Amino acid sequence: MSTAPTSSRQRLLDVASDLFYREGIRAISMDTIVERSGVSKATLYRHFPTKDELISAYLKAHDHHIWEHFDEAVAKHEGSPKDQLLALIDAIAELFQPEYYRGCPFLNAFAEFSDPHHPAHRLAMEYNHALRSRLSDLSRKAGVTDESWPDQLLLVINGAYSSVPVLGLTGSAAQLKKLTAQMIHQYVH
Repeated sequence: MSTAPTSSRQRLLDVASDLFYREGIRAISMDTIVERSGVSKATLYRHFPTKDELISAYLKAHDHHIWEHFDEAVAKHEGSPKDQLLALIDAIAELFQPEYYRGCPFLNAFAEFSDPHHPAHRLAMEYNHALRSRLSDLSRKAGVTDESWPDQLLLVINGAYSSVPVLGLTGSAAQLKKLTAQMIHQYVH
């Protein structure tokens, strides 16, 4: 089998991902993706028959990349839930990149698509529920009994995600690791 279909699909997804992230999903047309990718419109629609399918592929690719990054960080501290929590926060902070950070792609998608039936909305909800679940599991393993504590962590994390595009890396988001470390050291012994 030829690698051309895979490479054209990946090229389309890479270009769409960059544009969706930097400029917003709704702001980017399929024509813009065709123009910037250098791939024909017929090829685009063969791989992604609708924009919603392309949006879903974009978010699923981010989801895979982010969870792979988180899992790798947490796995280094097997047997120590406290260190796993700290490693997860470090991994989240590593996502804050200079010159290419417009916030969490899932929170951005959630803001753009309010219809609960839209795939972008559903995928954004799934990601945030999965992150909350991971925080809850690690917290429980670390002995935290306060059921609201994972929500407090998630609030701080999402606050950091939201503040980076507005205040930059040296603004409020710079406090993510310090604040969550204080929370973790306070609740986990």
